[in-house]
Amino acid sequence: MKYFIALLCLSLSSIANTETLKKTSTSQVTQLHYQIIAERSHKPSLFTEGLIVKEGYFYESSGLYAKSMLVSYPIAEPASTWAKLSAPFSKKQLIPERYFAEGLTLLNNKLYQLTWQEGTLLIYDAISFNLLGTLNYKGEGWGLTSDGKQLIRSDGSTRLFFHNAENFDIEKTLDVSLNQQPIINLNELEYNDGFIWSNIWHDNRIVKINPTTGEVVSILDLSNLVQTLHLHDPESVLNGIAYDADKKAFWITGKQWSKIFLIKIN
Repeated sequence: MKYFIALLCLSLSSIANTETLKKTSTSQVTQLHYQIIAERSHKPSLFTEGLIVKEGYFYESSGLYAKSMLVSYPIAEPASTWAKLSAPFSKKQLIPERYFAEGLTLLNNKLYQLTWQEGTLLIYDAISFNLLGTLNYKGEGWGLTSDGKQLIRSDGSTRLFFHNAENFDIEKTLDVSLNQQPIINLNELEYNDGFIWSNIWHDNRIVKINPTTGEVVSILDLSNLVQTLHLHDPESVLNGIAYDADKKAFWITGKQWSKIFLIKIN
């Protein structure tokens, strides 16, 4: 119940955010275009909160209380439909029931996983999934990425937090804006080629953020892609973005989606 009450409050606050994004169609912000170049199946049981690609595997953080987990599975999948549906995870780490797992990132062979309202960062060995330790922080955890030095966290607000990777102390904050208007509900994050990419909660658009100024420089609208899935649950939102350096493209998915898409941005 606590989760759904929080969702209601955030839904109301996102209305102004959506209007700000809509007004960009005639602004100087670049509207990005994309092409779907591949897809694979995605287990609808996964409530996607974080997605990473590493050496031919997906690493994914799945949320919800008493259901949270950390999993990995290969990008390549069997040809038959039955094998796709029944294939087990390569690795699976169940999260204690008191935690709602959120964003996920990889740095120096360690996986870092946020929790929503529990103020606890979970740290794992990236190979074994063994828990190495935990660190505490104030506020909520939504999305997580890394620029190779710091860990970058979103909390559903307009602000991004840059943390020290060793002790998770906040070293910098960054307010995100579009045409001088704040953008709230920043969610799942990905860092690539000097920019931060962020899903917007309950929106089909992804924003590309300048990590120095906080200004949104481009918008990627995936509404047409989302419509192909014929989703019925309002919480099955776009919320997964991972850059694949080998393919020079982004893998895109969402909460309880049946597919992951590989898109090339033009």
